[in-house]
Amino acid sequence: MSDGTLADLDDDVRRRLEELPPAAALVYLELRNGQQPRTLKQLAYDTMRPRSTVHSALRKLHEADLVSCSPRYHDPPTSEWRVNE
Repeated sequence: MSDGTLADLDDDVRRRLEELPPAAALVYLELRNGQQPRTLKQLAYDTMRPRSTVHSALRKLHEADLVSCSPRYHDPPTSEWRVNE
């Protein structure tokens, strides 16, 4: 993960992240600082968190309109996640 921290984020984004579980903030920072877009499997590996935890974090981030996903048509098909700028 890169050097970006929660302190580097816009106030609005930081406020929305404060309302979410810590795993969501970790996943958000990993997406923001890493190579985008990323799959659930990649995020679970990079954050060293279970896939179920990362999936829940992504769902909460998506509901907060902080991230978005798009289909990836490879084998196997999956979703790729990115930070909403």
